[in-house]
Amino acid sequence: MSHESFSRSNRPIDYLKDSLNKVILIKVKRNRLFRAKLMSFDEHLNIYIENAEQIFEYQDDEGNIREEHEDLGDIVIRGDNIIFINLSS
Repeated sequence: MSHESFSRSNRPIDYLKDSLNKVILIKVKRNRLFRAKLMSFDEHLNIYIENAEQIFEYQDDEGNIREEHEDLGDIVIRGDNIIFINLSS
């Protein structure tokens, strides 16, 4: 894909801007997963999120995948720890 065909409106940072004030999923190093409202970010992709909850998945005694949540409130995640962000959660 040439640089010209990658229009300004299709840059990843623009998708992030479009997701401000929306709930997103963030996976960070050490296999940690968070769901929260994206409030802001900076040029290093450090993100400030509100109403954050960490999501834990585990297998119960019957082999079913279960999910638990831990409420963390408002937090900042350093951009260099982020593996991926799902903007359509």
